[in-house]
Amino acid sequence: MSAIHSPPSVQEGSAEPACSGPTSHCTGATKAADCRSACHLNDAAFRDKARNILSSGRTVTAGAVHLIGLEDIRDHLGKRWETVKDRVQDYTGRLLEKMLSPQDVWFRHGEAQFIIVFAHADVKAAQLICGKIVETLHQTLLGHSDTSQIIVKTALVEIDGSIAIGSARLDDLLHRAASQPERPADRTDPTAQPTTAQPTAQSVAQPEAEERQRLSPTDFAFGNGEPPPRPKVLFRPVYDVRNKVISTYTCRPDLHTCRHINQITVDDVLQEEAIFDYDMETLCHAVRTYNELYKNKFRYAQTIPVHFETLASVRRRREYLQSCRMIPNCLIPFLAFELEGLPQGIPNGRLAEMVTMLRPFGRATIVILREENADIATYANAGVKGVGLAMDFRDGDQRCIDKINAFCPVPRKHGLFAYLDGIRNVEQFQAAIEAGAAYVGGAVVGKDSDVPEHMRRCTERQMLMRARVKARRESA
Repeated sequence: MSAIHSPPSVQEGSAEPACSGPTSHCTGATKAADCRSACHLNDAAFRDKARNILSSGRTVTAGAVHLIGLEDIRDHLGKRWETVKDRVQDYTGRLLEKMLSPQDVWFRHGEAQFIIVFAHADVKAAQLICGKIVETLHQTLLGHSDTSQIIVKTALVEIDGSIAIGSARLDDLLHRAASQPERPADRTDPTAQPTTAQPTAQSVAQPEAEERQRLSPTDFAFGNGEPPPRPKVLFRPVYDVRNKVISTYTCRPDLHTCRHINQITVDDVLQEEAIFDYDMETLCHAVRTYNELYKNKFRYAQTIPVHFETLASVRRRREYLQSCRMIPNCLIPFLAFELEGLPQGIPNGRLAEMVTMLRPFGRATIVILREENADIATYANAGVKGVGLAMDFRDGDQRCIDKINAFCPVPRKHGLFAYLDGIRNVEQFQAAIEAGAAYVGGAVVGKDSDVPEHMRRCTERQMLMRARVKARRESA
């Protein structure tokens, strides 16, 4: 990312002169706000920076440099900006790395602006991508986004060699992309010569391509030019045995995401990167969802899984904790972290360090296991609050029940609560209750869903009756 590559080709885009400040034509609150946005982005420094890039000795085929600004976020945060701007800038940089390709180039300009040069996107597609990046930042950091106020600035080379500044609102870009008819040149022509595919504004506007990811090492290992599938996160309801209520949700990957991660067997490093991508997506998705629901007076307990591989790597841990620092303070009392994939015999000091790192961002840290484990005493000494066991779907009922009976007493012996995940039927649920599990999750409690549902109160007897009715319907 240290070199400037070929920017996009200019196809369309209106140019406008630089704005040196509010003028007499800025009448009304709306026009004044628009002018302030233009002034933020149309400064002379951007023009000079674009001129240096476009007039450099490197090959420039398009003559377009794009700029996105965080001024709205800065204005919204007010005095808090000075204390959080480093974290916002780091988060923006990580988002750019995720949504841009390795051939694209970006760098920060000032404290609230980023300049981007695309290698293989035309102006329309590049503007859409920039707009979606800013929209994602607004949604994640502020909890909302107003696409009518998101402006992307583009520096264009005029025929006479001068630099002109063009601007576009994300609302207008999305509208034009949705209404743009398919061009004959876009259709497949079996007689046409092979050419390098160029992304169009229409293709970027499709739902599955709204948020692009940078190509991962996995793609090159498989010889695949397409970005990996974005991890999909679902919410699994958990039954609170003591309080007789379903008010806790834990994040779980969908089946497609599980298969994608498990199929990466060519290199352990590639699988760890896929796991890290899932952890980051889970954290951002869970916090973004809760932030929206919180504003609607919706409360629940949320458990967020994070893998040992993510916290064991210095780079991944730093990025993960930087994202954790963006969690709104109002959500922290409702969040807990679920450590997954801990190795056998992990030293107490290493585990205690991980628990301590996560402590400022949630009310508790728990551990989820795939098999019975003898390290539970170590977990208790490290500050873990509970230990869970995930049932293996390949095990029969009796094998699962034997695991439940052997597991549940051990955490309670060390002062931790016992949690069971993947409970599938009435027999397993009844065994979990009798064994003293504090929390139970799985198909018998409820299906994984795209968003958490409202709290439901029910006794164990009601849960069993409902599960039996469901089982009879499925077997009929």
